[in-house]
Amino acid sequence: MKQVYLNHAATSNHKFDATIKDLTNYLVANNNLNTNRGTQNMAELELIFEARQSLADFFRAPDPAHIIFTPNATTSLNMVLNGLLKTGDHVLTTAVEHNAVARPLYMLETEKNISVTRLCCEQNGCLDPSQIESLIRPETKVLIMTHASNVLGTILPVKECFKIAKEHGIITILDSAQTAGFLPIDMEELSIDVLAFTGHKGLMGLSGIGGFVLAQNIERLIDPWLSGGTGSASLALKQPDFLPDKFEPGTANMLGILSLKSAIQQIRAIGLKKIETHERTLTARFLAGVKEIPLNVLGTSDPAQSVPVVSITAPTIDSGELSQLLFERYQIITRSGLHCSPLAHQTAGTLKSGAVRFSFGWNTTIEEIDYTLNALGEIFSE
Repeated sequence: MKQVYLNHAATSNHKFDATIKDLTNYLVANNNLNTNRGTQNMAELELIFEARQSLADFFRAPDPAHIIFTPNATTSLNMVLNGLLKTGDHVLTTAVEHNAVARPLYMLETEKNISVTRLCCEQNGCLDPSQIESLIRPETKVLIMTHASNVLGTILPVKECFKIAKEHGIITILDSAQTAGFLPIDMEELSIDVLAFTGHKGLMGLSGIGGFVLAQNIERLIDPWLSGGTGSASLALKQPDFLPDKFEPGTANMLGILSLKSAIQQIRAIGLKKIETHERTLTARFLAGVKEIPLNVLGTSDPAQSVPVVSITAPTIDSGELSQLLFERYQIITRSGLHCSPLAHQTAGTLKSGAVRFSFGWNTTIEEIDYTLNALGEIFSE
């Protein structure tokens, strides 16, 4: 068996052939004029607009100009939280957040004296939306939550939670790092004010491209956190207040934007439902197989309530050692440790041990799942 890549929750592997071709053609044509400086390349301006339009359709955004490109979801979340929150504000979040949310909030707690309350989650990551009502304060400004835990795989009840928040005039922010490209995300249906996304996971783009999407008029409440050249309103020292320029200073990542535009075309051609069905099938097969092995499975153990992520611990072997054995003996790539989400591990009771995470993608095959289960069986039979 060739190398088996089961770390798609970190970065998708095997980008679409059509995307690789589009990127290669772009480089061969030497299309490297910067759209924000000097001579404007109309082809590149059109490319950026088409990418915005494609993402706006994909996420049901109100306008292509409301698609803001950044290097990744982490940058997006920092820009939004720092531009939105003021001293004394109160934030609701969850007990399974990635550090992309937890660390910016911690900095704002210490530097701006905001306060943070985490919604309780069960050990498997499930969350009861009814607790939100009792935690809302007069100064509660934001509810920010991940769509699904990158450790437990559990999909959170975003629609129900955000509905409650909107009834109280609270701004809603969604981290879609683990769900974009796997689940349909409709900003209007889910009552999302700000949607943070990254390109290199389920959206099958390159690393270094991501962004955030803004609901109608929400941009008026967010101050620019970064400023610089935009190629527009250059006489003014103040950052432009119109979209997307308000939040897009500096040089655009043209290759990254092209990769997103191309990959989303391929996702649409395949069909999001087909991708979801395939990855749920893989997850179900893996979960059924590990039941026969002396392992502890984190999360819900229900593929219908989970993204294609399965984390495990073992009573007889260290998580880091197990991950290393899988790679050295069988060329299976997993991810061990705390996965940049100590809150999720604290919730699961694995903060001290960490876990080994197996995560599947569109290119993962049934044969690779069976090979991995066989490898685990051999290791634990020893």
